[in-house]
Amino acid sequence: MKAVVRGSRRAVIRAAVPLAGMLAACADVNLPGPLLPKAGVAAGRVAPSSRWSDVEPWGTNLFLHKEVETWKRELTVEMVRDAGITWAKQHFPWEEIEQPRKGQSFDAKYGQSTWDKFDDIVRLAEARGLRLIARIDRPPAWARVDKSRPNAPPDRIDDFGDFAFQLAARYRGKVEHFQVWNEPNLGEEWNGRPDPAAYVALLRVAYRRIKDANPNACVLAAPLAMNVELGPIHLNEVDYLDRLYQAGAKDACDVISANAYGMDRPPEDPPSRAVLNFRRVELLRAVMERHGDGAKATWFNEFGWNASPRDMPREELVWQRVTDRQQADWTVEGVEYARRNWPWAGVFCTWYFRQVGDIPPSRSEYYFRLVDPDFTPRPVYHSVRAAARSR
Repeated sequence: MKAVVRGSRRAVIRAAVPLAGMLAACADVNLPGPLLPKAGVAAGRVAPSSRWSDVEPWGTNLFLHKEVETWKRELTVEMVRDAGITWAKQHFPWEEIEQPRKGQSFDAKYGQSTWDKFDDIVRLAEARGLRLIARIDRPPAWARVDKSRPNAPPDRIDDFGDFAFQLAARYRGKVEHFQVWNEPNLGEEWNGRPDPAAYVALLRVAYRRIKDANPNACVLAAPLAMNVELGPIHLNEVDYLDRLYQAGAKDACDVISANAYGMDRPPEDPPSRAVLNFRRVELLRAVMERHGDGAKATWFNEFGWNASPRDMPREELVWQRVTDRQQADWTVEGVEYARRNWPWAGVFCTWYFRQVGDIPPSRSEYYFRLVDPDFTPRPVYHSVRAAARSR
């Protein structure tokens, strides 16, 4: 599926609710204990195939770097923790950190280090027991002669490697999972058209430099957008992954990432080249096995079902739609299906926890949220919370 542009949009955020009051409205009296990986195999769980699939499954996507108000960042993380969610994928855009030029990290407008905001995010996650997965991409303007494509790779991939090293070294022991790029099988996420060999070259450099900074770090290959296209602008994720392996991706990452949108189909709907559904990831696994990489874990970068209202215009329904009840039930059932049947399945990051108000209710993407912009929990929040806290 083609990615929906997640640019800046204006939306109204309703009146602030005090932190303690909001938590009391959606939480039990007792908070869960430290959110650490559990030892052993849970009941009904197929034996994990690797260390990276032997992890707690519940994760979500956060946008803390876009949030201006401290109390909103804090309440977001508190609600994530109270839901029993262990993992949080957070963007660390290169363009926001290493600027205005290579080797510099200073915001002249505010007179402070560009690292400050991200240091605060890391401290907040660490204090609440959340494990961050850092997504790294979006080169700064100085890294490209052609400024027309903000998502395009840098002119020198060694510049990206240098940044990846800085990030991994700065947060060693605090952030140890790094996702390298996002959906490079879409032309708008690369350089106008997919180039699997070029992406593997960038991944190799990032893998080496991250490991130089922290040998214990886990490097995740970029998730691939679900689609059935054959090029030249977009390429389906199955063929793209095959070309990644042909270019040498097997030894350039610790984990393969995937997107798993259920669309309007239940979790057990069987996979097919012609169908976009949750189990489509099994087609990717077949590619991995064919290249001798079947034991490697797969983590899910964006996972879930969209609960747009009935009157949402058809052209907006990129991800189709289900009811609120189906979204709540199928999100849990999808993870349960994977835990019973996929020994290689690792973390499932729901798309998404809460956005900061830049996606209006007129857009279908608004209806993936677990929590509204005003922090009202959705039915899917409660179902995830019940499942994650019962483990």
